Amino acid sequence: MRKYLEIGRISLKTQMTYRFDVYIGSLMPFIRVFLAYFLWRMMYTGKSVIGGMTFGMMLTYYIVCAFIERLEQSNGMVWDMAGEIREGKFSKYLVKPVSPLGHFVFTSLAKSLYILFITIVAVGIIALIYSKEFVPPVLSINLLYAVIITLLGLVFIILLNYLTALLAFKYTDITGWHLIKSNMVDFLSGALLPLSLLPLWMQGIMKFFPFYYMQYIPASLYLGLKTDEAILGIVILVIWNLFLWFLAEAAYNRFRRLYEGVGA
Repeated sequence: MRKYLEIGRISLKTQMTYRFDVYIGSLMPFIRVFLAYFLWRMMYTGKSVIGGMTFGMMLTYYIVCAFIERLEQSNGMVWDMAGEIREGKFSKYLVKPVSPLGHFVFTSLAKSLYILFITIVAVGIIALIYSKEFVPPVLSINLLYAVIITLLGLVFIILLNYLTALLAFKYTDITGWHLIKSNMVDFLSGALLPLSLLPLWMQGIMKFFPFYYMQYIPASLYLGLKTDEAILGIVILVIWNLFLWFLAEAAYNRFRRLYEGVGA
């Protein structure tokens, strides 16, 4: 474990080197918040509640989702690892006394840790801008559940991105796979719109999959909603994370046989 913590520390120092890029990137997800404000302001004309949320709750939902989305830093690492596989640079992982999966996970988590503090400041600025509509958090066990579920959801998407990157062993270009995966995650996680707006039968099916708990449930728990689904969310995410971890190890052991170490 000590060597993986050292990998995380190095990744954290690297993030601190490129501060301007990180600062600008921290504001990008909140562009969706500004767009959501004008869109939902029109949708709430003549209505006080949509999908069980007032306008203030809906805006706060998007702010929380933007915060969670920004914590996810492994998306860009997919391109990095895929490039290393294509160019023959992946060989460095074969000689290091570390697992490529462990390296990927701890590097991602270290980046998320650094971006956490910057994103909190960005959230504070957005909350001040929309102070009249923003719903402040209520300290309760639900917030703790939201934090735990967010962390488990973060691990899940890291594992999913690692599996996506491994496709570079078999395909020269994984752009299509990566884009399809990203768009599906945005929709299924509730980042684009609250899942409470979907039919009940569809929500029932989605409860068995991890995407439902990645952003929708943490944001709902923040608002005091879906409190009865917190424990279920933790259990589902733990099961899926274990499944994806074993799947990632199996996929790597299979795909690495295709690696020639000379690049495309």
